[in-house]
Amino acid sequence: MRLVTAVMSVLLSTSAIAGSLPTSPHLYVKGYAEQAVAPDTAIVNVAINEKNKNLQFAKSKVDDVMARAIEIAKRFGVESKHIYAEQLNVYKQTRYNRTTNVEEFDGFKVSRNLTLRLKEVERYPELLQAFVDSGINQFNNTQFIVEDKEEVMKKLKASAIKQARLGAKELADGFGVKVGDLYSVSFSPMNVPVQPYARGKMMAAETMSVKDAYNVGDTTLKAEVYAVYYID
Repeated sequence: MRLVTAVMSVLLSTSAIAGSLPTSPHLYVKGYAEQAVAPDTAIVNVAINEKNKNLQFAKSKVDDVMARAIEIAKRFGVESKHIYAEQLNVYKQTRYNRTTNVEEFDGFKVSRNLTLRLKEVERYPELLQAFVDSGINQFNNTQFIVEDKEEVMKKLKASAIKQARLGAKELADGFGVKVGDLYSVSFSPMNVPVQPYARGKMMAAETMSVKDAYNVGDTTLKAEVYAVYYID
């Protein structure tokens, strides 16, 4: 748990507001929590490209490199179901001869793409180097995501609920009233024409890097809860 931020947005209202708020005096509060989480999965996309006038030679080289790359992925703990090798792509290429004014055959471009899901994110730089050594010559964008976030989201929602309750009590104490029964609660904003007043404290984030040369950054997960309490 690298970064935990809990902020509260609160609104004191005693007027009748159309929508999902009651007409009697009430408190409308928002609890919010967020946390910066290190990615646990890297979606890697690479390719092998080969150009040669001999189609069979080009195809054979591409297939050999792809086979080595798939074996490398497995050595890095990637499950077979998370390895997707696309079909062979073949393009006939030509070039314009300015002397003869004729398009001439320049060779066949053969390529295959490989996409995989790497769970051991800290081994990402090592995986890239292994792919380079195997003959992979095209590296597309890699996505770093948080795939297993259920437990984190549970904690964030619990924290958001706690902040909403604290916000309601704080407002009630400040105005000399008491928090009554809960009227409604939702994890989505209510459709009302008001802008909540927000206050909170942002905590400094810790640096997270994959080796020294690959800083993939953190992903921020958030949870919000909106609650309406009657005022006694």
